[in-house]
Amino acid sequence: MRRFIASAAALLVAGAAAFAVFAANPVKVACVGNSITYGFLVKDREENAYPKQLGRMLGSGYDVRNFGRSGATLLTKGHNPYVKNPEFGAALAFAPDIVVIHLGVNDTDPRDWPDHNNEFVHDYIALVDSFRSVNPDVRVIMANISPLTSKHFRFRSGTRDWRIQVRKAITDVAEAVGAELIDFGDDLRDRTNLLTDGIHPDAKGAGVLAGSVYRAITGNYGGLRMPQVYGSGMVLQRYKPLDISGTADAGAQISVTLAGTTARTTADNRGRWAVQLPPMSEAVGLTMTVSDGSSTLSFSDVAVGEVWLASGQSNMEFHLDWCKTFAADSALFNDPMLRLYDMKPRVTTDNVVWNEADMDSLDNLVYYLPSQWRKSDARTAASFSAVAWYFGKMLRDSLKVPVGIINNAIGGSGTEAWIDIETLELGMPEVLVNWRKNDYVQPWGQGRADKNTGGNAARRHPYEPTYLFATGIRPLAAYPIAGVIWYQGESNAHNIEVHEGLFSLLVQSWRKQWAQPQLPFIFTQLSSIARPSWPQFRDSQRRLAKAIPGTAMAVTHDWGDSLDVHPRNKRPVGQRLARLALNNVYSVGSVTPSGPLPLRATVIAPGKVLVEMEYANGLTTSDGKAPRTFEVAQIDGIYYPVEASLSDNKIILTNMDITNPRYVRYAWQPFTRANLVNSDSLPASTFKIEITETPDSEAGIASGVSAAFAGTVGGKVIKAGGCNFPENPMAPGSVKKFYQFIYELQQQPDGSIVSKKIGTLPQPVAYGASATTPQGLVAIGGTTASEALASVMLVTVGDDSNAHVSELPSLPATVDNAAAAYLDGKVYVAGGNVDGVPSNDLFCLDMENLGKGWKKLKSFPGNPRVQPVLAASKDAKGKSRLYMWGGFAGKGENREASLDTDGLSYDPASGKWSTLPAPVDTKGEPLSTGGGVAVTLPDGRIVVAGGVNKDIFLEALRNQAPDYLSHPIEWYRFNDLVSVFDPATSKWTISGTDSEIARAGAAAALTPQGEVWLIGGELKPRIRTSKVSKIKST
Repeated sequence: MRRFIASAAALLVAGAAAFAVFAANPVKVACVGNSITYGFLVKDREENAYPKQLGRMLGSGYDVRNFGRSGATLLTKGHNPYVKNPEFGAALAFAPDIVVIHLGVNDTDPRDWPDHNNEFVHDYIALVDSFRSVNPDVRVIMANISPLTSKHFRFRSGTRDWRIQVRKAITDVAEAVGAELIDFGDDLRDRTNLLTDGIHPDAKGAGVLAGSVYRAITGNYGGLRMPQVYGSGMVLQRYKPLDISGTADAGAQISVTLAGTTARTTADNRGRWAVQLPPMSEAVGLTMTVSDGSSTLSFSDVAVGEVWLASGQSNMEFHLDWCKTFAADSALFNDPMLRLYDMKPRVTTDNVVWNEADMDSLDNLVYYLPSQWRKSDARTAASFSAVAWYFGKMLRDSLKVPVGIINNAIGGSGTEAWIDIETLELGMPEVLVNWRKNDYVQPWGQGRADKNTGGNAARRHPYEPTYLFATGIRPLAAYPIAGVIWYQGESNAHNIEVHEGLFSLLVQSWRKQWAQPQLPFIFTQLSSIARPSWPQFRDSQRRLAKAIPGTAMAVTHDWGDSLDVHPRNKRPVGQRLARLALNNVYSVGSVTPSGPLPLRATVIAPGKVLVEMEYANGLTTSDGKAPRTFEVAQIDGIYYPVEASLSDNKIILTNMDITNPRYVRYAWQPFTRANLVNSDSLPASTFKIEITETPDSEAGIASGVSAAFAGTVGGKVIKAGGCNFPENPMAPGSVKKFYQFIYELQQQPDGSIVSKKIGTLPQPVAYGASATTPQGLVAIGGTTASEALASVMLVTVGDDSNAHVSELPSLPATVDNAAAAYLDGKVYVAGGNVDGVPSNDLFCLDMENLGKGWKKLKSFPGNPRVQPVLAASKDAKGKSRLYMWGGFAGKGENREASLDTDGLSYDPASGKWSTLPAPVDTKGEPLSTGGGVAVTLPDGRIVVAGGVNKDIFLEALRNQAPDYLSHPIEWYRFNDLVSVFDPATSKWTISGTDSEIARAGAAAALTPQGEVWLIGGELKPRIRTSKVSKIKST
């Protein structure tokens, strides 16, 4: 890097003397590559191939030559090795000062990569060494490979996937040889219209590549710049590390200052820089400055609060002054702490032909008009998204902090337009092929694109798949946000199954862009209109919200219009989205998040079906009449209306014309007059579910549980029991529910994990300890809703794949919140509450001699430990030992609250305890593992993950603040590190960081394949997750 910065600086020196030197001894630049370097298919190649354009950009001080060879491979055993072609010898003879290498595209040929991929790195390093042999000071610039699009004939035959491997290999080579790395893939990924045949750029595309190389050589990236969304009056996201990024000339020293904190970095060889500022609480009136030493950007009146991105199509775009509530709500518009960033398109998709200037702008990815942050008032609010404004206003009034809303919605746009090209190419590439004629994009949208562009399919259009991501989402540069609200689907309702795939990819795409795997994504269910497919589409959206973690859906069919796709009352839509955010994201328990959603339908008597729903408190109807629009069907799928009545917040269906009901549906009319609501007047969703004879899951468990039993039995991963707060968990007085079923966790071909009921525990229980043994899963103690337990169970799985539960000897006392491990034929239980008191106890049960029952062993020293982690392994001498870390204890008689981070080891042979080092975080500070998990790997190392934050939790143990439960998830800072302890060396390593494992109270299991699964747990107090995550350890 130092050599590069010095070279770049030298090339930028001004003055006649410098240019005189260049004129006498021009800098020699060799462009080495394949047909893309050569200029194949570029019109007037001799003048427009990228090396020729580069030479014109650099000027007379450079001698740029083209050594491209069409079809060349990097691999020496490839079908056309570059090093065996005359261009290679000519390039070496040229003895360049700078060599720009772009090879690897042709190595994805089926003749090459499958057989010789292991030689790629070696061969690339040898190529670099060849140029250094003729000029030891040669500056090496490697270009990662340019795109290959889905219209290329080899895209799906392996090339798409092999390209990912090639790109990774090129990155490794650049690091190994100390070369500069640029990326032709990044340069053209959103400009695939410039690729003539799906791989070779035209003259304009070659110019894009030339510009990339020019900037890399000169370091000139136009000086200090930041994404346009950064500006005076902006709102920055509170409680999260602030990732701030921009561009500057290569090597520039960047400093970013906000609220007295300064972060510094250096712009890399591609002009990129990024810093991270520490999390902040809400604030106003701040100034942020960004400097590169020669220029400074200053942003005033900066606030810190909550930031949301609002996006979708025309119902999200719908202006506030178009609403029927505009006049009535005008007194609310003036709110300087509600700040609006409105991304308006340069040209709308009205039924007209665009002018040439507008089409040129869109071709160059310039679709949005410049914007800036504005405070909400009568003028700025009027033309802003009504849904987004009402959403932001409700957050403002509830949270009492600054709120910023970024609105980016384009009428008529399909889901496919908002997904990044990398995700769509991997997940559903067929949508990209011939998009104006295929069956995936809505015909209306295809027709409008043809109209706007005068029938020229080569011109860009906002309805084109990936276009709005490229022009409207990628330029936001992952500006820190709390979450997304989304109102879209009208342009995808023609193909429901395709939309299901696209919507999942959309969420995946944006979570990847913001590097937030759990980025909240709250969306609006389509309303009610006389379009036949809409009931099925609404139910599909309901199922998507249930299937994709971290998403939620607002129901709006009660505000539909039978003839107008744009209902004019957006106030309830925005407020229902805000309800979901307040409850799900901000843990405001007094806010009911949703209307009733179906849980199950069960036959309870001949001709009688019971329908149970969540969020059904105060279940009633909007008009005081009997519930309507319920229908049932037999296996033939022909539906008949039934009578519905309400009882104890459940629905009873009777008076059926069929004898064997199999399905029930509700609000299954395109424009529905369904009337079921809860006590907050929130409507029940459209739904269709299967009717079962007996339930296959427990009501409320879909929200996830903590403190469950888990382990591996007979090659199957199982979980059982656990607890949660299924109804409005943050509300005062919310009731904790305990669970009883035993589930097998099954991994599907796509990698997802689903649960299947295989048995039942004797009673609902949580907070017990688990130990996987050769005999089965030993489930120890725990509590029910009313008492602690001393009972111990053995869970096995029979040949019938069902779980069977048998009794083992009971403990001598009740034990809950302890830890357990299996070692050399014995089950050990340590810590926890014993007879309701935090303890230092250690118990042992010999699984080969159950008649002896539990034996109490020597207590561990120091503080009592509730919820420690415990594992078993062998030390450096091969001796079997127990290893325990973490744990805490509340105030007790003559004892202060305590939280331990260090470890203890128990030697069963001697009966002695000894100390162990504590795991540490990335800053070297002791790490709390209390409430986490510990799993012994097949090689004897111990993986520890999850657990509470030591400072925050200890303070809560000492003196819990009244608002302790009300903070967002990030505030609690649960442990997100994967720590690995090696008993052979008694040392810790940090294997990685993963926000998905930042949980407490999770269960864990080691699969037969050696993977560690983290099961459920809580993301913050009272908020559970159902997610099963794979812990990656190295």
